[in-house]
Amino acid sequence: MGRKQNYYIFAPEKKKRRGPGCLILLLAVLFATVVLSILANATLNNRVNLLTEKVRVMSLNQNLENFTILHISDLHGHEMGLQADMWRTLLYGKGFSAVALTGDMVGKDGDYSPLISLIKTLRQIKADVPIYLIAGDDDPPPVISTLHGSPEVLAEWVRVAQEAGAVYLDRPVAQQVGRFTVWFTPEYLYSVDIPGMQESLTRQKQEMEALGVQYEGEGGASYRALCYRLEAITASGEAVKAMKKDDLQVALTHFPLKASYVREMVEWAQSEEIFNFRRLTLVLAGHYVGGQWRLPGIGPIYVPEQGWFAGDASIVGMQRINSISQYVSGGLAASDYYPMPGRLFNAPSISLLSFTARIE
Repeated sequence: MGRKQNYYIFAPEKKKRRGPGCLILLLAVLFATVVLSILANATLNNRVNLLTEKVRVMSLNQNLENFTILHISDLHGHEMGLQADMWRTLLYGKGFSAVALTGDMVGKDGDYSPLISLIKTLRQIKADVPIYLIAGDDDPPPVISTLHGSPEVLAEWVRVAQEAGAVYLDRPVAQQVGRFTVWFTPEYLYSVDIPGMQESLTRQKQEMEALGVQYEGEGGASYRALCYRLEAITASGEAVKAMKKDDLQVALTHFPLKASYVREMVEWAQSEEIFNFRRLTLVLAGHYVGGQWRLPGIGPIYVPEQGWFAGDASIVGMQRINSISQYVSGGLAASDYYPMPGRLFNAPSISLLSFTARIE
């Protein structure tokens, strides 16, 4: 019997099998996209961006107009610190009066050679410009209070940085600009009762001396560290007495300050005191390295403690909290603070920050 013809109008048609060509094409497109993204990201990460920003200060004296700080952060011992020619090209013809290195310049591996090379290169570019340095959370401890086979109190990376020309900032340091002064200070000192701390450290020193601790191995190291801290806090007290109301105050911190903390410090500040948050002109910070992994047009993908797609408001760039400007550097290298390695669509950057009274 012959096969019956199908007379049903809506009878389903037999689907034709697609060949492997479409799948291969899709995989090829995906592969090409991944390769191009990797190449684009590698190119992006090999170029350091030089950003510029104005710091507006009401009633700024004309002598301090355009006083410029070169802000660098989070090198993490990366080899780009060794690339002297790159730094010379990047900073060629650029004017700046101070350099601020806001921590994690060495990193957990402890290789300080890129930092030292960078400091020496900066000194070659502008020999008379001071370079202020603080430690970050990934840097080796700058002050050693445990037995380490040496009478030195400061860690080797700090001592070598000082020898190369940097100023390790553990007390306010004055920089003269004509008859005016710009003070560079580690931010934590603003929350310290300096006379009270000096009294407490002096008492501890006397107690240790009464016990003869300074002649012991482990105790001697602890004693020397305490003496160093006492000397630093004493020098801080003298610096505070020398400050004038017309001076500019710049604070260096590794961790960016939270808005709630700044508002509380401003609220509790005594208006008659010169050294307090109300007179603080600028805070320089790092740590977040711009969010590490970013998506173009969206910003950081994930920031620990702040969550997914937190935005840039407290991660990178200029922020205005009450009357205080805080600038957070995008940094140079990658941080172990993030679970994601490397930097994604996040070019390394440094910044030139210029004071001005002009409103544009």
